[in-house]
Formats: sequence, C-alpha cells, structure tokens
Amino acid sequence: MVVDALVEGVTDEAVARKLIAICGHRFGVAYGKRGHDYLRQKAAGFNERARYGNPILMLVDFMDTGFACPPEVPSRWLPHRHDKMLIRAAVPELESWLLADSQNLARFLGIAQTLIPKNPEAVSDPKQTLVSLARRSRSRALRDAIVPPQNISAVVGPGYSAAIEEFVEKYWSVHAAVKRSPSLQSCVKRLRDLR
Repeated sequence: MVVDALVEGVTDEAVARKLIAICGHRFGVAYGKRGHDYLRQKAAGFNERARYGNPILMLVDFMDTGFACPPEVPSRWLPHRHDKMLIRAAVPELESWLLADSQNLARFLGIAQTLIPKNPEAVSDPKQTLVSLARRSRSRALRDAIVPPQNISAVVGPGYSAAIEEFVEKYWSVHAAVKRSPSLQSCVKRLRDLR
C-alpha cells in the first residue's frame, strides 16, 4: 500500500520514509515540511485527502502540542479523523526515537554507547541531547555538521538535517529503537495494522 507523509521537516520525512518501508508499505508523497503550526492548521484538509486517497502518516513532536498526553493530539486536532489519517506523536520529540537506537547512534557518532540516555522519552530536550552527544564525536565532520558554531545563536549546526538523514537511512534500526520508545512502538504497530 502507498502511504503519504505529513511532517514538520526534512528529518521527519526521512524517519517517515523508513517507518513506512519497514512496515511493508511504499512511500508516496511528503507533505508539509513547514513546521508544527502548518501541520495543526492543515490537519483537517489532509484528513479529507486521506479519506479519498492514500493513507497519510502525520508525525508531530508531542512537546510542541501543549497537550497533557499523546492520545489528545489526534482527538483534539481531528475529532472526526478518518481511519486512513494516522496522527502519531513522538514523545517528547522525534529525536527521542533516534536516541532509542543507542547502539547504532553511538557507532554513527563515534562515542561510547553508555553516554546515550537509557530512557529517551524521559529526556526533556532530545534534540539538544543529540547535539551535546555530537560534541563528543570523534568525527570532526559530524561535529561541524551537527553542533552549532559558538558565535551564533542557532540550536543546531548547518549540516544537522543532512547528518540526521544519513543516520536514519544508513544506521537507524527501527527494530532496536521500538524496544526503548513506547511512542515509536505505537506508531509502528499502527502502520503495520494499516490495511
């Protein structure tokens, strides 16, 4: 089955592509890539698109929603959601799903696996945790890509997205990550159940 994606950005698209493929589907079109507010504003329109077209996997960072628990996201954003509109919240944000595969992330960054948090969904800011881990990388190219230069106020480095896409495509094991990320496990289960 062809499954489209509605995502916040390019790193989310890479994750959606991998998840859709791992769950036995074919990736269709990536929509969005304009941030969290765009997803919230356009969710109803994409719900209609899913009703008459391909299923849509919508990935959102839970910490940006302002809700108390992940199940509130679909029920509050789309109370009349079609079954083919899959809204999945990464707890607390998408980078926690990447941290959940500690073995391959350690290998990619060239750091000790023991530096990576054991419970990534309990980390308050997974993106900053990932950037901090990259500061310890043996690879200067990865440090320069992921870590922002000291003299600017950016949260991530100039090559952050490209580096994360490379990690997702070549290293990230969904099978390993689901063991340490209940929100990812829920997303994978829902995608596998899609008929």
